[in-house]
Amino acid sequence: MLNKRLQRLNALAAAKPALTEVCRFYTALYQLFADADPFLQAEVDLAAAGPRQQQGFPLISSEMLRFDAAAAEKFFAQLLQILHQHGQQGQTELKLLQDAFEAGKLELCPLLSAVFERDREPISSTATAVGIQPALLEYVLATALGAGLQRCVEQGLKSEIQHWDHGYCPVCGGLPAIAELSGEEGKKKLQCGQCGNSWGFHRMTCTHCGNTEHDSLGYFTTEGEPGYRVDICRKCSGYLKVVDSREKGADLPLEIEDVATLHLDLLAAREGFSRGKKETLDA
Repeated sequence: MLNKRLQRLNALAAAKPALTEVCRFYTALYQLFADADPFLQAEVDLAAAGPRQQQGFPLISSEMLRFDAAAAEKFFAQLLQILHQHGQQGQTELKLLQDAFEAGKLELCPLLSAVFERDREPISSTATAVGIQPALLEYVLATALGAGLQRCVEQGLKSEIQHWDHGYCPVCGGLPAIAELSGEEGKKKLQCGQCGNSWGFHRMTCTHCGNTEHDSLGYFTTEGEPGYRVDICRKCSGYLKVVDSREKGADLPLEIEDVATLHLDLLAAREGFSRGKKETLDA
């Protein structure tokens, strides 16, 4: 997986020099993901998971997360260093965050759990105490949590449920970052932006609100970029980027294609569309 990611990042930087610094950042990030000691495990009760998933709940919940605090703190320190080295903005706030972390003022594992639960109150209060924007702290925490969850998926954590008709991940509940069309029939597969898991989904259904009304669903493309499109929903103003592997080639690391198409995010935002939000599920 790492080699595919690095090869695609190198090719992307060569094809689009404007993305060189972004590609360097993701190269360092994915190298860290691969080299870091595991710091997260999910203890799943498979017998109880089936009935829960039939009700629309993801495979894992926050109660199942087990953190190795020392390994998590080591990873977080290395992540902050990469952000400091490659970041173009927010360096002052990053330094404040680094200083607070090194001084032991962050309860890292509870904050990681808060990100998983989408509980923003602990994140906001911690950010205020540190003197930084909550969005920055949430981004760094979410990046760290995602790295831990991706390792779990790569090591075999998966959902056994056969039919999952929801626009959020059956493993962790995360939102899709990007989708892929593949095969002769162009079947649609979503990839979770949090844990990297993939699952099949209906082509003509909004991943954000479940809308199936064809007259309010659509997509747009950009000239000179075959194989990429943006699915849009005029009912909830959500969007999702899509890679057609029949044109771009199979076995591409979709997380890198997400980086390669950052300009499509800007175009979608300019037209009033957003990546959308998932409703919170109550167990």
